[in-house]
Amino acid sequence: MKFIKPQNIVAQMGLKTGQTVADFGSGSGFYALSAAQMVGNTGQVLAVDVQKSKLTATFSAGSQQGLKNIKVIQADLDKPIDNAIDVTSCDAVILASVLHEVKHRDMLLQNAYKVLKTGGLVLAVEWKAEHTIFGPSLEKRIPEDQLEQELASIGLHKVKSIPADMYHYALVFSK
Repeated sequence: MKFIKPQNIVAQMGLKTGQTVADFGSGSGFYALSAAQMVGNTGQVLAVDVQKSKLTATFSAGSQQGLKNIKVIQADLDKPIDNAIDVTSCDAVILASVLHEVKHRDMLLQNAYKVLKTGGLVLAVEWKAEHTIFGPSLEKRIPEDQLEQELASIGLHKVKSIPADMYHYALVFSK
């Protein structure tokens, strides 16, 4: 069984050296660390999570890997994050396995749209809407076509699908 490899997905999203990436709901930092390697020392990754312990773990892992371009931001993504990240300051936003976790998905998506530059990318990774032996309950999962419609409704257009694993799908959108 092959489980999702964040570095493979991030590598296919189209990040470039020197870019600024926000990882919303960064958790333990798997995507943030991969993005930090891709954007290099001239780039920056903003790891955003509500849990301080997760942010501490992300920062520590980055330091151990010699990554000095990760900034951790504690924020509740169910609320506007206007003061935490400048409007239109990000080249990309990563939404990996976070959309099914928040109470107000529309607010999370608005936050992502606000911080994104014109032409910026959104990577959305979610659990497939089918029964699996682990992962969130089926009721919490977001069907791929529904997520595409939600992102399109806020002004993002689909660029491509990225192969993830047998449990997840990954989509890239542009502003």
